[in-house]
Amino acid sequence: MPSRLSPSVLLLALAMCTASVQAADPPVVRTKAQLEAVLASGQPTPLDALTPHGKRSLLRSMQWNEAGESRGFSFLSIVRELDQRQLAALLAFLDSSEQMDLFQRQLVGTPLRLPDPSPELAQRQLEFNRIADGEAERRHAASKTGATVRSPVVQLQHYTRLFGERMGAAALRRQPLGDLLPLFEAAWRMEFDHPGTALPDMLRVHHELATRGVDTRRMLDGQVLQAMMTTRQFAQARTFAATRPDLAQRAIPIVKDPLGSGFAGRSLFRYDRATHTLTREAAPAPKGTQVIMVVDAGCHFSENALAALHKDADLQARLHKANLLILTPPTSGVPFHFISEWNAANPAMPMGVPADLAAWRAVDGSGVPRFFVLKDGKVVGHTDGWPEEGNKAAVLAMLDAARD
Repeated sequence: MPSRLSPSVLLLALAMCTASVQAADPPVVRTKAQLEAVLASGQPTPLDALTPHGKRSLLRSMQWNEAGESRGFSFLSIVRELDQRQLAALLAFLDSSEQMDLFQRQLVGTPLRLPDPSPELAQRQLEFNRIADGEAERRHAASKTGATVRSPVVQLQHYTRLFGERMGAAALRRQPLGDLLPLFEAAWRMEFDHPGTALPDMLRVHHELATRGVDTRRMLDGQVLQAMMTTRQFAQARTFAATRPDLAQRAIPIVKDPLGSGFAGRSLFRYDRATHTLTREAAPAPKGTQVIMVVDAGCHFSENALAALHKDADLQARLHKANLLILTPPTSGVPFHFISEWNAANPAMPMGVPADLAAWRAVDGSGVPRFFVLKDGKVVGHTDGWPEEGNKAAVLAMLDAARD
C-alpha cells in the first residue's frame, strides 16, 4: 500500500494549500471534445500521474458513443501505476468516481512504474490489440446471426508472429525491463480471449518480472491465478497462491476426480459449498435430444432466464423432457456463489461446471444466456438471450425444430 501522511501533517498541508488546489482543479471530462480541449490547453491533469506509456495506453483505450460521450476505458494502466490518492483524482477527472470502491481492492503492493517499452514492441502491442479487438467484434457480430465463432486460430497466429520469439525463458532474460509488462499484457489478452492458449507464456514473463525485483502483487499475481482457475488448473493455482500472501484470501476449491485421467468424453464438476469441493463426474449424454442452457454470474439476462425457469412449470417440464443440463460457460472461471445459490433453491435442476475446456468447445458460452439443442451429443441449433419480455417461444421453437 502507498505510504500515508500522519493526520497532523496532512491537516497542516491541507490548511496551507486548499485555496490553490481549488483554483487549479481540472474540469470533469464527460465527452471526447472536453478531453481534447483539456489536453490541448496544456494544463496539468490527473493523467500526468501516469507514466508516458500508461497515459498513452489509457487514452487509446477510451471509447465514445456517437454523441461523443464516454463509453468507458481500460483500467489496467491506472490501477497498476497509481496510488489511492492519484487513482481517486483520475477517476473524478473522468467522471467515474463510482468505480473507486471496485478498483481500490486491486491496490495491493507498490505501484508499477516501469520504463517505457521499446518503440518496436509498443507498436507490436498496439497491432495485436487492434487484431484482438477486431476478432472480438467479429465473434459478437457472428453470434447475432446464429453463427458460432470461437476459434483462436487467427488471433493465435498473430500473437505468435508478433511475440512468439520473445516468450522463451532465455529470450525473456534478454528483454529490456520496460518490454516485459507489454509482453505479459499480450499473453494475458490472448489467454483471456481464448483460455488455454497462453498461460505458459504468462507464467514465464511473470517469473522474469519477479526475478528482476518487480512487485507482482499489483494485479499481476491475480491475473495469473485467474487464468489458472479459468483453465481448471486448480492444483497449480493452489501451489501458486501458497507462495503469495496477497492471494491468501482467494479460496481455491478442493477437487475430487473419481473418473480419473483415463476418462474419455465430456465431464463436469458438481460444487459442494459446505466443503468448497468440486467433484468431477461424467456429463449426462442421452441418446436423442438434449438441451444445454449456458448462464453466468453477473449477467442480468442470465438471471432473467433462470428466474423464468424457476417459476414456469411448463417450461421446466418441456426442458426436463429434453434432458436439460445447466452449465456455466466453458471458458469462464467458476462462479461459486452463483452456482451454490441456484443449486440450493433448485436441487432438481442443478448447475454444473464444464471440467474439460476442449471437450466443451462446441457449447460456446461467449454470449449468455445461450440455449443449445443437441442430437446424440452434437449441436444442431442454438438461440440466445432472455430479454425482459422473455424468450420462451424461441427456445421451444428451437426444440421443436430439432425433433422434426
